[in-house]
Amino acid sequence: MVIAAPKKHIALFLNIVTDDELLTSQIVKTILLLIIGGSMGYNLFRVVRADTRNKKIIILLLLFLLSACMIFVSRQYRVEAAMLKNPRYVQGTTIGYCSVFAEGQGIEFEYKINGVTYRCCNTFHPVSKESLVVPGGKYKVRYAESYPNEGRMMFKKN
Repeated sequence: MVIAAPKKHIALFLNIVTDDELLTSQIVKTILLLIIGGSMGYNLFRVVRADTRNKKIIILLLLFLLSACMIFVSRQYRVEAAMLKNPRYVQGTTIGYCSVFAEGQGIEFEYKINGVTYRCCNTFHPVSKESLVVPGGKYKVRYAESYPNEGRMMFKKN
């Protein structure tokens, strides 16, 4: 049995799993990517027009920060697009509680795909903690074939 390393999910504030939730998330991310891209274009223009070296450095630092945000958001966009276009489902098992960055407590779970065991940690919001079976709860996990390590547990009983 091969176990893939646990993946820390960053900024997954809600348990986004259903088609409607993924579609809404994609719309929000599209708007965010347009805003970031527009800001990058505007700041590129400003760098050319900046008259002092200090202004150019500040604008370049801002461009670097915007680029990092663009990379992060576009990666999440690709993962969710793959989940929306070609979803796959397997049964997963809750293992225990874990820490989700910026959100607090989440639920760690594992699932198997083609003999490889993956572990993930997702938030369970808006589902109440008391309604979940941890450890040992059996729930569906939605994943995309191109991102098997990015599964998301659907906290409805199978």
